Amino acid sequence: MQKVKNILLSFVGSNDAGMLKGNNDGAILSALTNQKFDEVILLWNYSDSKEYDYEVISSYLKNEVKKRNLAKKVEIVKLPIKDVTDHNHIYSILKEFSDRLDKTERNKYTAAISSGTPAMQVCWILLSESGDFSDTNRLRLIKVKDPKFGKSENITVKIDTALPRIIRLKEEIESLKKELIPLAIININKAELNIGEIVVPLTPIELCYYKYFAERVIEGKGDEKFPMYNTTNLFLEKIIQIHEEIFPESESNRMDLIRIKRKGIGLAISTFRGNVSKLNKKIKHVVQNEFIAEVFCIIAKGVKGAKFYGIKTPKEKLKIKK
Repeated sequence: MQKVKNILLSFVGSNDAGMLKGNNDGAILSALTNQKFDEVILLWNYSDSKEYDYEVISSYLKNEVKKRNLAKKVEIVKLPIKDVTDHNHIYSILKEFSDRLDKTERNKYTAAISSGTPAMQVCWILLSESGDFSDTNRLRLIKVKDPKFGKSENITVKIDTALPRIIRLKEEIESLKKELIPLAIININKAELNIGEIVVPLTPIELCYYKYFAERVIEGKGDEKFPMYNTTNLFLEKIIQIHEEIFPESESNRMDLIRIKRKGIGLAISTFRGNVSKLNKKIKHVVQNEFIAEVFCIIAKGVKGAKFYGIKTPKEKLKIKK
């Protein structure tokens, strides 16, 4: 059985300059001293600050880790973060970095959130909460107790039972989510989907799919579970009804769906997934913001076999206008 590799992720902060500034070890070296990790990935960004050069600090940390034998491998990654106080900007870039990670069960990731700005800390928590890592292999968060306050230790951050400061960060996340997410309107008369001021150019069947899942969110029904090979026939019936509601003059375009419905086997899941994939691709293309796009995409959850499909958008951010 292959050994699980423990990997530490961390932004490089000013406190990590350590001996470069005549100080004791910062949060990253303390975290590695407190706990053994196989690999470390250090994230740094350019700064206009004349006092701190984060590329230099990253190189210093890499040398110290190797010299002290604190990890087998150290990787330095530059992130194009221009505003270290902008949660939306940071999250988008952090998510892009996260998407490149190998998130299979052979790797276990821990993020040290003590280094970096408060906005960066918020984004680590947001990434952990987002489900970007699997439920069985979630991103672990730690904060590092500064040695000047006693023996240093890595404290696991549990969002629901965290210290008041972390709870405030979570509350800030929820507030940020609402601020960042625009209102999506399904306009029946115009037969279009608007996300904020942007029109998403969906085909009739894609718009019907979207209305179906948006209604489930608004009505509090949650995700829809489909078997491995076909959707339910009830889903197909509802899509036909929605199509007739939005496109009453396009009866000929409904005939194929009606014929499939008469067989009582639902819609082929390959056809359904193909339409969902094209729908999601259009949303991502026009929104141009990965975090916001994912909130509005139709997401599949589950492993092999049956899967759950739904939209993660808060119901107050969805509106159906007739």
